[in-house]
Amino acid sequence: MKSILSIVIFIICLNVQAHEFYEAKVLLLNGNVIECQATLPENELTETSIQIKENDDTIASSIKSNNIYQILYVIKGNKYFFERNNVGITQKAFEKHRTNYSTGKEWYLVIFSDESIKAYISSQYYYVDKEKGIISTHSFEGRNINFGTSYLLKRPNEDAPTVITMEGISNSKFREWASSYFEETPELVTRINKKEFKNSRIEELAQAYASYQKK
Repeated sequence: MKSILSIVIFIICLNVQAHEFYEAKVLLLNGNVIECQATLPENELTETSIQIKENDDTIASSIKSNNIYQILYVIKGNKYFFERNNVGITQKAFEKHRTNYSTGKEWYLVIFSDESIKAYISSQYYYVDKEKGIISTHSFEGRNINFGTSYLLKRPNEDAPTVITMEGISNSKFREWASSYFEETPELVTRINKKEFKNSRIEELAQAYASYQKK
């Protein structure tokens, strides 16, 4: 009973945060930039919208997520960069292997960006951790993989990000998937198999790949 109550309280908190506004710059697909206050993105089965307003005294309006390319938020002095991209594909070894992005688009939190590769986090909800003052993520268990908390990589020539690891995935499975993704960079695969990179730090893996591309 206590655990159910905790879940209910957490859901209520997420719903409250879904209506909170933060300083933002919204880059639309048509190239226009809107400086405003905006709600945080979330990933649902149907297309979501971002609420925006000019300031605290104005009425909010909405923009469909699929009309937006990127959003830069500034929260308590920290910058967070979100990108709207095709739904991630999965490795062949995964039981729900997805080789295309026909199911649509989703919101990603960008955790590393270089001209040769980007690293993302995908989750159902993004919210501000009041104690830490940073953005955190949450996905409910048992949901479709589209909305599970995942860590992904994408190179410029790829149509969609690829899932490299997920919440609950073992380190050995992470190494298997990462080695498969970087099979054309054998030096990096060797480092992966020597356990140099951790499951939860794929931005370090992306940074290592980027350094090889600059040689």
